[in-house]
Amino acid sequence: MKKIIIQDIIIPALFASYIFLLIKVILFKFGHIDITFLLEQLQSNLKNPANMKDRLLLFGNLMPLNEIVTAVQNSTYHNIFNLLGNIALFIPFGIFLPLVIGKGYINLKRACCISIIVSLCFEVAQAVFNIGIFDVDDLLLNTFGGMLGYALFKLNIKSKNHQVLL
Repeated sequence: MKKIIIQDIIIPALFASYIFLLIKVILFKFGHIDITFLLEQLQSNLKNPANMKDRLLLFGNLMPLNEIVTAVQNSTYHNIFNLLGNIALFIPFGIFLPLVIGKGYINLKRACCISIIVSLCFEVAQAVFNIGIFDVDDLLLNTFGGMLGYALFKLNIKSKNHQVLL
C-alpha cells in the first residue's frame, strides 16, 4: 500500500509541482503567472509575426555554444550562475523521467530526446509569447542537466543494487 501511494500519488504530485516551478522560473522569471498577459502577447505576435522574427534575429542566440563560450570567457558571477542554473534546473527532470514514465522505458538516449523537446517547448514559448529570448545554448545546457539527472538516478539505483548484493 505504501509503495502504491508513493508511486501513484506522491511522485506525480512532486513532478507536477516541479513542472509548475519550471514554468514560473523559465517563462515568468519568478513573477506571478498572468494568463491574460500571455494571451495579449500571443495576439500581438500573431498580428505582426515580423516583430517576433526581428526580435529573434536581433536578440536570440541561434549559434550553438556562442553564449556558453562567451560566458566562460567573461566568467562573471551572473554568467556562471546562468550556465549552472540552466543545467541545475533540468537535473530533477532527468531524475523524474524514469519515476514518472517508467524505469524500463527510459534510457539515456530517451532522456536526452525528452529533455531536448521539453527545453525546446520552453524556448519557443519565450519567443512566441515575447517573454524571453530564444537561446539554443539553453537547449544544450537544459538537455545536459536532464541527462545528468538521469545518470544520477541510474547511479543511485546501481549503488542500491550493489549494497543489496554485499
